[in-house]
Amino acid sequence: MTLAWSKSDESKHPQARDIKRNCGQLLGRLDEMLPCLYIAQYGASGRSMRTRITDTARGLFAVGARTGGDRPGVATRVGLLLPLSLCCDEEARAALLEIPALINGTTGATMSDKRRAVQARLDRAFGGDLRVADKESLDGFFALTPSASLFQRLHDSFDYVTEVVDNPAGVVRVAGTEHFRWRSYGELMEWYHGLHGSDRFGAWSALTPFFVCGNTGALPSYNTKRWARAGLSRPADEPAKWFVLRPGLLDAQLGVRFEMEEYGWAKLHLSLDDATVTIHLSDVFDPFPELLVWGREIGEGDLPVEMEIDEEGQEAVLTVLRTDVPQRVLLRVTRKYENTTLLEGIVSRVTLAAALKDELIRFFTTEFDPQHWDVGRDPEPEGDYIQVKDLALSDPWLASSS
Repeated sequence: MTLAWSKSDESKHPQARDIKRNCGQLLGRLDEMLPCLYIAQYGASGRSMRTRITDTARGLFAVGARTGGDRPGVATRVGLLLPLSLCCDEEARAALLEIPALINGTTGATMSDKRRAVQARLDRAFGGDLRVADKESLDGFFALTPSASLFQRLHDSFDYVTEVVDNPAGVVRVAGTEHFRWRSYGELMEWYHGLHGSDRFGAWSALTPFFVCGNTGALPSYNTKRWARAGLSRPADEPAKWFVLRPGLLDAQLGVRFEMEEYGWAKLHLSLDDATVTIHLSDVFDPFPELLVWGREIGEGDLPVEMEIDEEGQEAVLTVLRTDVPQRVLLRVTRKYENTTLLEGIVSRVTLAAALKDELIRFFTTEFDPQHWDVGRDPEPEGDYIQVKDLALSDPWLASSS
């Protein structure tokens, strides 16, 4: 009997999906880091927004401030996050932690009253080294004016966030911090612009301290939506409830092959008997973390399971469904948003998991070239790349084969 299954329902909202990052735009809620000081430049480049992992600019996170008026939106900055919870000066920390209540406090207080009250807490924490910037509205994300000696105070008492576990449907969890090592504004500017360079006019953009206790948001973009995608999903299809495999039906002969390309591309070739499909793997939407989990789920028999691979323009969906025989599964590759099946057949579950595992090990051991891979990688200094290979080969599922 020829079997046909419908596509699973697609969630319209991002699911909980942990994204380890040490730079780039934060997508989840910032509850764990607020209130904080945020030393950042106004605006952020596309690269600063979509970068996820870096060896040289660790801790440069993009955070958006919500804007009001006739055209509300999100104005993004990029810089260093200094949570007040990490301040080792108890008196300064206590004074700064009073500011959110002053901003959101009694409705009868005028803006001038609030500015005076906030400034009093800043003076208690930093003397006269940090002042509320003129015309700031104290909306939970407001700019401050530093003195030259502020950065020595930050060096003495503050840490900043260098690594997080982001979650577009949840909160951002702090996973790493370092001591604020810059003793002056000049030191910080030299480090920052040593990474980013000057603008097209040869100027350095200023770094401004902000007090942030709310009013944050992420700037929607194609890249951030893809980072916020659901990852693995559980399709609703359960063909084994309604059908049995035809007697005498043999498993398809399976082929799995990865091929390294140039400029941040690779290929996945999947074949069943004489039919082959080639899926393009993009460094912009690195599929390897999900491929590893997808393979492990298949190996453990935790089915059904499905994942998407974004080929920058079209998306392939890889689905594995249970049949009435526990050790045999349906492998299907479809084109998302199209009524197109690219590949489909019955295979051994154990064979599929083993073939994927063996080929991933071979690929990362002998063929994978880190150059140009992953937009989160910095091109300078030459050869200074995040170890995608090491991250893959240290994955517990692949490491269990050694």
